[in-house]
Amino acid sequence: MLNNFRKTFVLVAVLATLSTGCKYSKKYQKISDAGNQYTIAIDELLTKASELQIDSSSEKLLQNDRIKNVDVNAYQNYKNNDKEILELISGIRSHNNLLREYFSSLKKLAFSEKPDKAQKEITGIATNLQTIGSQLQINSSLPRPIVIGEIGKLIVHSKIEGVLKKELDERHPIIIKQLKIQKEMLNVLGEIMKNRVQSIKDARELRLVISPLIETEEITGIQNWMKLRKEILLMDKQVMEIERASGALNNFQDIYKASVEGKINSQSLNQNLEDIDRFLALLQNNNQPNPQEN
Repeated sequence: MLNNFRKTFVLVAVLATLSTGCKYSKKYQKISDAGNQYTIAIDELLTKASELQIDSSSEKLLQNDRIKNVDVNAYQNYKNNDKEILELISGIRSHNNLLREYFSSLKKLAFSEKPDKAQKEITGIATNLQTIGSQLQINSSLPRPIVIGEIGKLIVHSKIEGVLKKELDERHPIIIKQLKIQKEMLNVLGEIMKNRVQSIKDARELRLVISPLIETEEITGIQNWMKLRKEILLMDKQVMEIERASGALNNFQDIYKASVEGKINSQSLNQNLEDIDRFLALLQNNNQPNPQEN
């Protein structure tokens, strides 16, 4: 699946090359690198969000089952709620995939000997992108609707010419809007993840830390109990670190605009790569087996 996302920044590399010449091709290789890491990070984030949703509902089921035996109907209600959230996450993934396809098609348009065919392909992708973007904005699983403000004017760099310039001039309000929708969806998803982490933390602290402690029998496996308690209590810190690092995922819109306008900055690209690498490292470190009982 990751291969479907690894070319999201290809437009940036193409535009940068067209607007500045091959002289700076090595510099703009970093943009492609950032694109690869960015799209991998998006996919990792969506996978993590899916796992947190399922873990959270599982803990709630276990918690309710201890109070009153959970029946099939109650289980199905939790399952249906999980399904709604997972479908939302799937929609975000599809939206990101269409953005990648749009940028990839722009590359074809720039170098195609049959621009009419490439233009028709782009139109179809853009239509699907708008459809999914509109659906995401009003998805009933969101805590609030996604409202996008006015889209500012984008000035295409003077060295970008021909059918590519025409496409960017005509379609940029749509693409900027879709990038804004993606950014807002990531922000909302971050809020959902934070909420799920808190519910998991509370439930596991009660189930794995407090319950064994208040039992009349002595705790068996004291070292394991101490390890579980530390991991659970540090979950808040991990969430804070992910929130800080995930700011890198919100920068694509600015990088896209800067590339189209010929305002690419190497320092900001390097910082963006470092932020994304840090974000991926945090997700991978947190992608460990969940605390379990002996």
